[in-house]
Amino acid sequence: MKFIYIIVLIFFTQSVKAQETLSSIIKENTQTFILDNNEFTGKGWNEILGVIKAHNNILIGEDHFFNEIPLFISKINNEVKFDNFFCEIDPYTATILETKINKSSTSDLNTFTSSFSNTFSFFALEPEFNLLKKLVQANTKIIGTDQISLLSDRLIISELKERSNNKTAKSIYSEIEKKSAIHFDQIINGKKPYFLTNEFTKQLYILDSLVLSSYEQTVLKNLKLSQNIYSNGNHHLRVQLMKHNLMENYKLIPNSKNLYKYGAGHLPKGESLLKIQDIGNLVNNITDSQFESSLHIMIIGKSGIQGVPIKGMENQKLNPNSKDLKHYKVYFDTMDKNKWYVFNNKEILKKITSNKIKIEDKTLERVIKGYDYFIIIPKVTPAKFIN
Repeated sequence: MKFIYIIVLIFFTQSVKAQETLSSIIKENTQTFILDNNEFTGKGWNEILGVIKAHNNILIGEDHFFNEIPLFISKINNEVKFDNFFCEIDPYTATILETKINKSSTSDLNTFTSSFSNTFSFFALEPEFNLLKKLVQANTKIIGTDQISLLSDRLIISELKERSNNKTAKSIYSEIEKKSAIHFDQIINGKKPYFLTNEFTKQLYILDSLVLSSYEQTVLKNLKLSQNIYSNGNHHLRVQLMKHNLMENYKLIPNSKNLYKYGAGHLPKGESLLKIQDIGNLVNNITDSQFESSLHIMIIGKSGIQGVPIKGMENQKLNPNSKDLKHYKVYFDTMDKNKWYVFNNKEILKKITSNKIKIEDKTLERVIKGYDYFIIIPKVTPAKFIN
């Protein structure tokens, strides 16, 4: 009789186990936290803060242009000191902004941002720029790894004009500055950025023929490379450049506390959401070679309004059923409160594997396998520009 009871118990346990679904597994591995009076509290916040403190390489893959994500990172920075901040802008813009923030008076910095903030890429947005200032003022090194943005040519060229000793080059740089500003003001009316015009290309080749400093030559080479990436839509080349620029700073990574902030497509530890081995995979392997593990966190909004990359464009309303967000329906369906949700993907993946659950949606599979934690903000608000 006892033997029969044990057999029945084993059968019952296996039946319950077999009935587990992806939805139920996700619910079992979820915490929440709230944002109240500009502060985060709750079990989910404590869990995220704890794992961040326990890792040296923290990668935050985000959806861009919200107020909430730079605030989230700023609050983390209140508790955690980062040595290096790797971000999705080019190395020259990163250095220029770090230098200006470090060495300018408040008045001079305001004058600078008034003139050039629309060339700062993501950091043209007020909450992003404020986060950058906070990191710089905490002596965190800013490291840009991206190509030169098609909106940043005027800033880069302005610096080259200040550095150059070649009168002909200075004249060409001044002309580029003027033309770039004129084109920028007309982008929202359908005019292409000056960066992508034939005229700009011709000016780059004329500059190539002049006697210039090695620094100027390097920047001009990267301007042409960046123009190639945009003109040909060459995503692989862009990712190659990002990985190259990161490896140029490899010596800074070991024995440091490093924060990486990029679009969510770039930072899974395996295959990226765009089906390529990206920054997340590279950092994961670097960290693994140091007998450590990197921490990968994805953070997006479920509903609300998303900001835009260029001032004057119309903000976008988030739709959880859109082509970008529909992959995460199984997560959204577990959210029944107006709280931030933290999903422990490492535990979710273990359960999925042990239950032999097949995930049909490949993007969802890459997120579960590539990110240790997935944070969803119930309602987001659009980030505003500095000026």
